[in-house]
Amino acid sequence: MSVESLFPRRAVVTGAMSGIGRSAAELVLAAGGRVLGIDRTEDAWQAPGFSPRTADITDPEALKRVFDEAAEVLDGAPDALIHCAGIYRFKALLELTAEEWEQSMRVNSTGSFLVAQAAARVMGEGGIVLLSSVAYARGDEGEPGSAYAASKGAIVSLTRQLAVELGSRGIRVNAVAPGVIDTPMTTIVNDAAATSALLSRLPARRLGTAEDVATACLFLAGPGAAYVTGTVLPVDGGYLVS
Repeated sequence: MSVESLFPRRAVVTGAMSGIGRSAAELVLAAGGRVLGIDRTEDAWQAPGFSPRTADITDPEALKRVFDEAAEVLDGAPDALIHCAGIYRFKALLELTAEEWEQSMRVNSTGSFLVAQAAARVMGEGGIVLLSSVAYARGDEGEPGSAYAASKGAIVSLTRQLAVELGSRGIRVNAVAPGVIDTPMTTIVNDAAATSALLSRLPARRLGTAEDVATACLFLAGPGAAYVTGTVLPVDGGYLVS
C-alpha cells in the first residue's frame, strides 16, 4: 500500500485557510485527492483540486448549503471530514465571563457536533476526525483555560459516541489531541523562557508543526486506519507522559 493510498481522496476540511487545516488540505491535494475547504474567512488560497467555501461552523443552515455541494465539488461523496476549525482562549477562572465560556463551548463543542452531523448526512464510507487537545486530559497553570479544556473534553466524549452511532454506516470517528503546536493560535512561542522550560521536559524536544498534526488526522481519516474508531490520538511530542 503506497503512502498516497493511505490518505482520503475526497475530503472536507474545516479551518482550511491556515494552520493545521491548511496543512491537511495541502497533504490531500499532494496525494492526488480533492478538497472542499471551509473557513469563516473569504481570503482563500488557491490550488488545483481545492474548492474553498465560506461558512460559520455554528450555523446549521450555512453548513447544509456547503455540504449539499460536496458530492458535486469532490466528484463523489466525501470519504473524509477533517474538522480543524475552532478557537483558543485562555483566561483564569475568576476572570472568565459567562459569555466567553459560552463562546468557547459554542464554537468548539457545538461546532464539532454540527459539522459532524452535516458531514454524516452526505458521506459515504470513510472517516471523521475531530480536533480535541491535550487540554482535555491535563491542566495548565501557565495558560489557564477552563472553557477551552471543557470544550475539548466534550469533543472526546462526542467522538466516542459518534463512533458507536455511525459505525453501522461505515463511518469511523476519531479525535486527534494536539499538544503545543507552532501555529498562529499558539501563544507560548512569544515567551522564550516558557518555551525553553517546556522543551526541556518534552521527550520530543521541539514544538509540533501543523503538518505533524495534519498527517495524523489524515491517517485516521483514511483507509490506512480502516479498523480504528472511537479513539483519541495525542500528537504532543510526549507532553502527556512528561
